[in-house]
Amino acid sequence: MNLPNKLTIARMIAIPFFIACFFLPNWVMFRLFGAEILTKYVIAGIIFILAYVTDTLDGRIARKYGLVTDFGKLMDPIADKLLTAACMIMLIGRDLMSICDFLMPIFTVIVIAREFVISGMRLVAASKGRVMAAGTLGKIKTTLQSVALPMVLVAGPVFRAIGVPADFIVLAASVVMTIWSGLDYVIRNKEIFSAE
Repeated sequence: MNLPNKLTIARMIAIPFFIACFFLPNWVMFRLFGAEILTKYVIAGIIFILAYVTDTLDGRIARKYGLVTDFGKLMDPIADKLLTAACMIMLIGRDLMSICDFLMPIFTVIVIAREFVISGMRLVAASKGRVMAAGTLGKIKTTLQSVALPMVLVAGPVFRAIGVPADFIVLAASVVMTIWSGLDYVIRNKEIFSAE
């Protein structure tokens, strides 16, 4: 098994450890602007960031050294979706986002629904021998998610304390891009639904 595939597997292995962090005791690592920063969320944030770093690395290594495999094509996007979905699901009801925390379930459903739709379209395309390439909007969406979720995890309470909802703004932007990129993807590839 080559290095990019090992990094993909490592990312998938990290997900249960990421989830386990949410069940750790509520130990306070430090206080900032009156907000308590809990150790378990800092650890979860670090795992999340490291997992996303492996996502960037495995793709670049695979392309640079010609190590692209069918396993990587299948498992890499699955690992990404699982990590993002796990994070958003675990954030529901945690009251970590600086404002409008009640929107987290809605954001989560939108993100997961988009991934189901796109994955389904890719399966249909694959059955017809077609490849559906990721678009620029999808990459922007992924980048925003990879920034927003650790911001909510680690710094949401701080943003709430100082009255600057930066975490909410970036996460909301990622959800807007989730919808936009999903619609763009469907429109660009609508021909896969046509009867042959």
